[in-house]
Formats: sequence, C-alpha cells, structure tokens
Amino acid sequence: MIRWLDRNQPAVLSLVMLLILATMYATGFLSASLATLEIGPVAAGALRVIFASIFLLFVATVTGAGLVRGGLMWRYAAAYGMLCMAVPFTVLPWTLTYLSNATAAIYYAVIPVEVLVLSRIFLGTPVSRRKWAGFAVASAGLILLALAGARGTAETMAAPQLRLETDIPLWLPHIVCVMSAVFIAIGGILFQMMPKVSPVSITASALLTGNLIAVPALMLFPPAGMPSAKGLLWVLVGGVIVTGCGMILRGMLIRRESAIYTSTNGYVVPIISALIAFIALGETVGPVAIISYLLVLGGLLLSRS
Repeated sequence: MIRWLDRNQPAVLSLVMLLILATMYATGFLSASLATLEIGPVAAGALRVIFASIFLLFVATVTGAGLVRGGLMWRYAAAYGMLCMAVPFTVLPWTLTYLSNATAAIYYAVIPVEVLVLSRIFLGTPVSRRKWAGFAVASAGLILLALAGARGTAETMAAPQLRLETDIPLWLPHIVCVMSAVFIAIGGILFQMMPKVSPVSITASALLTGNLIAVPALMLFPPAGMPSAKGLLWVLVGGVIVTGCGMILRGMLIRRESAIYTSTNGYVVPIISALIAFIALGETVGPVAIISYLLVLGGLLLSRS
C-alpha cells in the first residue's frame, strides 16, 4: 500500500505521514498526562528522556550513524540535550497537572515563530515586517490564553484527576510551559549553528547527555511506589514512539518534502490534542482556547508569507 501510494499518489503519502507525525506529537501531551497519574510528573518526564535515549542509542548503533565525534560536537550535543530536550521534557508533565493538553499544545505551536525571532537575535537573520506582524499576532494568542489561565478559566485547566493540591499562583505553570517551548525553539537555533551531522547521531548524543538532567531528577522525585505496567507503557509511548520514532519520521518527511512542509504539523497538533484529551481525560475546550488558537494560527500563517 505504501509503495503504491509512493508511486501513484506521493502527495497523499506525504499528507498521511504529516498527519501521523502530528498525531504522535499530540499523543506526547496525553502520554505525559497519563504517565503522571501512575508515577508522578517529574518521574514521568525524566523516564521519557531516559527511555528515548536508550531507544535512539540503539537506532544510532543499528543504522551505523553512531554518536557525534569531537569536543565541539559533544558541546553542541550537551547544550541541545540538556537545555532543549531534557529540561522541557522533564517539566512538561508537571505543567500538565495544571494546564489542559490543548493549552500546552497551543503554547508549543508557536515554536516556529519563536525560532524565527531567536534567529534574528542570535544569528542576525533578517525578519520582514510581515513576519514581525505574525509574531505579534501569535503572541497575542498566547497572552490571551495565559491571562485566562491566571484567572482560573476552566477550559485552560487540566482534568480534575490530574490536578495537584498546591497554593502556587495559577499563572506560574503557564509561564513554565511557555519557557519550555522557548527552550525547544533554542534547539532549532543550535541546529542551524552546529556543523552538519546526521540527525540520528546528534539526537542520540543529545539525549544521552540529557540523562545528566533526567537521572538526578528521577532520583530526587522518584515514583511513590513501583510503577504499574500501564504507567511504564505510557512512559514508553512518550519516549520511544513520540520522541524516538517521531524524530525518525520527521527526518524522513523533511527529506521527502522540506522542513517548511514538515513544520506545518504544528497547525493541527492543538486540534488533535484537544480531541484525544477530551476522549481520554474529559478535558473541555471553550471560546478562549479557540480564539487563542486562531490567533496563533494566524500568526504562523503570516510569518510564513
């Protein structure tokens, strides 16, 4: 079937791959939430990094890509792995004990625009007025969502079974989630700055160094008891399917089409995230989330023009 589509309907095959990738990323939010129910938020995030690093180390070995070589590349790998992968993946489940999956997905949807602005700051890449306008519109969507969350608007909040009993300000998890997305965007800048190398090699090496964050986090905040099979399954989904296989599929789609085409998966991730979170967790979506998403989508489209 795949070969037939590749020969006769290549555009359809690319679209199917794009939708599968978007579904994988949306499942990343759900798997983090469900793993948290079983083993706790920090442990869920740390184990995602650990399992992803083991899987991609296996892939790098089997494919012959191997790990990066040289001090310079290992410094890039360490910065990318610890700051741009381990930190965001470890804190994401904690934010999802306060934020709905759709809210977090909207925050993450702005990563391409954040990469654009960070490229201007760190690389001096020219940014047109239209792209600045796109950044402003997308930022308005984020601000609207964060303000609604700070007021405790129900549609921005995690499902009741996920919420932690705490007195922290409601705005804090929103800021943490946005900053985790910024860290991932910084990873895009590092990719542009570092010498060309196999994506499998750099990702496997980066996740390996990410264990310097994940393992201590797991030791400081271990699961309350022995994780159940269901909890470990959801961690494996996040680490192996979403992070590991998602990276491989993303690389295949970039080679098949382009990086720009592949990044459009971010347009539909919030929609899929909202749908599966509604089914699996009973989370709701209301007018604030819809308006915020439309502003973010408009900003993304403007920034691409």
